[in-house]
Amino acid sequence: MTPDEQSERVQSPVQRLFLLARLLRARPHTVAELAAATGQTLAVTARDLRELQSLEPGLRVQPGPPQGYVIGTPDLDDASRLTLLRGLDALAARGSEPAASLAPLRAALAAPLPAHVRAALPTTGTARPAASDLALNAVTQAWLACRPIRFQEWQPGKRRAARLHPLRIEAHPVSGDLLVVGRDPDHAGEVRTYRLGRMLHVTLEAGTFTPDRLDPAQTPALPVTPLPTEAVDSVTVTLRFTGEATFRVLEGGHACLGEPSINPDGSVDAPLLVPHDAGGVPRSVLPWLLSWGPQVQVLGPDAVRAEWQRLTREAAEVAALTPTRFVQHGAA
Repeated sequence: MTPDEQSERVQSPVQRLFLLARLLRARPHTVAELAAATGQTLAVTARDLRELQSLEPGLRVQPGPPQGYVIGTPDLDDASRLTLLRGLDALAARGSEPAASLAPLRAALAAPLPAHVRAALPTTGTARPAASDLALNAVTQAWLACRPIRFQEWQPGKRRAARLHPLRIEAHPVSGDLLVVGRDPDHAGEVRTYRLGRMLHVTLEAGTFTPDRLDPAQTPALPVTPLPTEAVDSVTVTLRFTGEATFRVLEGGHACLGEPSINPDGSVDAPLLVPHDAGGVPRSVLPWLLSWGPQVQVLGPDAVRAEWQRLTREAAEVAALTPTRFVQHGAA
């Protein structure tokens, strides 16, 4: 019982039920707290709660010990909904929760958001490290309200003033850093991407802007996990995983991969179904393949295998180069 919840000894059962309902709508309570607040015994309070349950559909029992009781659910503001959505996306990306169980929760959280925010929400997400709460809160509020922002972008050795119409906040699929994507009002509305951790002194400007949907071709080509596709015009890429990668594939969590098969030597083959692209393979697929390092082989089709081989050869050539050492500005 909190200091402002003084004990009220009420004799009428109806009065007790009304008092219990008022207390439980304010916050969760245990039976002992309710008994102290109403001046009744534990037995009487427990009986009143059973009667209240039959009258109040919103009464929920919270797991204990001790068990708690509450009526209704707390209202979430839009910024809180976006925070929870990023958490659900992180679970989906890790594969620690089935996508089917997360989808209804995600839909319920996203439904009350403004239309332009719902349209920009990524379909998947990844875990992210902690970012500046002040900057994140300011950018989130600007995105929700279609407000321009002004900030200082930190760059090595200097800071640069910048303005942005924020249209999306997402996590980098590799580093987990939060990225803010939007249009630059000072440069003909060009699409810009900033790392939230480098955005200093973020402030909301007066006025609003009209949001528009970002063209995926204008956003950075990040090495995200390819999404599973059922498109008719698609390509099946056959992959072979070795070493530690075999366990990661067999454990699941990679929705883009089909049913794996174990080879006699312990390696694992798995199909990757990706949409066909004019250039042969979507831009997101090859960076994702390279992220597996030497623990993956592309078996086919031949065009995809050839492109993968070309990229790995170029990466090996760069790795073999001796870097130039710059005395004044540190190691290259």
